Amino acid sequence: MPTDFRHVTYVDPVPTNTHAVLVGDIGGTNANFAFFAIDQERATILFSSHAKSQAITDFTQVVIDVLAYAQSTYGITATNACFAAAGVVYEERTVCKPTNASFTITTADIKARTNLHCVFLVNDFEVIGYGLASLDPKKLVKVRKGTVYPHANQAILGAGTGLGKCTMTWIKTVDRHIPVASEGGHADFAAQDQLEYDLAAYIRTSEEWGCNVSWEDVLSGNGIKRLYNFFRARNHEQPAHHDLVTNGLHPDSIFKNRFADPHAHNTFMLYTKLYARCAKNFALDALALGGVYIAGGIAANNLPLFEQPEFAHEFVNCGKQQILLADIPIFVIIDYNVSLYGVVHYMLLERMCT
Repeated sequence: MPTDFRHVTYVDPVPTNTHAVLVGDIGGTNANFAFFAIDQERATILFSSHAKSQAITDFTQVVIDVLAYAQSTYGITATNACFAAAGVVYEERTVCKPTNASFTITTADIKARTNLHCVFLVNDFEVIGYGLASLDPKKLVKVRKGTVYPHANQAILGAGTGLGKCTMTWIKTVDRHIPVASEGGHADFAAQDQLEYDLAAYIRTSEEWGCNVSWEDVLSGNGIKRLYNFFRARNHEQPAHHDLVTNGLHPDSIFKNRFADPHAHNTFMLYTKLYARCAKNFALDALALGGVYIAGGIAANNLPLFEQPEFAHEFVNCGKQQILLADIPIFVIIDYNVSLYGVVHYMLLERMCT
């Protein structure tokens, strides 16, 4: 059965009978693909295709379907491809099991079953680093003032289905920042008071975990639902908003109803504080004097989160480095396609498939 895609075009008309590069951004919720035309190191996105990751059992078959659609609809062909995946991509860049998906991506299988001659994998937050420099300034919202030191380290993080991180380090010999992938989203959640200890205990008990609670467990989309259920169990005498009872706990709905549902309000406020703490810890780990850049749909869809006094207070809540933290700016990336742009720039800058 062909993959069910949602397609978006970016040029009108989409050029026909041309050669392009296929890139993808594969997460736990969405699998996003795009075809880029390359002209003298300049990349132009032609169209994108979007599928639900949880519906995928055979990733290579999805790639086959994407290529077939491009060929039958526009006469577009591709022989080179690169896919960003939300998970560990080892040095050979040939295999990845996305952390929050059930399938495995294998470049050997893709090349064996398609006409793609060159296929590589890369970490999804690593490529955001490659896309950052080429991002439209209008798609970068400064939510906290500070000083950007151009050659200093930068920190990129973002919550969605999971929690991704990447450190950007300036390399003088190539005259640009180089991204360093991370799995820091799975580091232990740093509870600081009784409420947060109770939250961690609630998660471990209700979900029968024998391991520590991670940052991803509280800041991802599922983390928002965990926070809401925690507050509802803690204050069960307070009624929940009928939309959340009737339509289910979607993270966007929880935040949207924060003024009408006390559990949603408590969730939003604690989430704000925890996001700020996670960003602060990463800024200190990376010494991110070049700025903190926040990606992911949760941040882009909830900019008021960063306007809360609780966020500002928690970000600088550090005994010995408040002055340093007070000068670090924070930006939110609101371009949904930043990873797709990042993949193609990764291919161009690192001379992949050339």
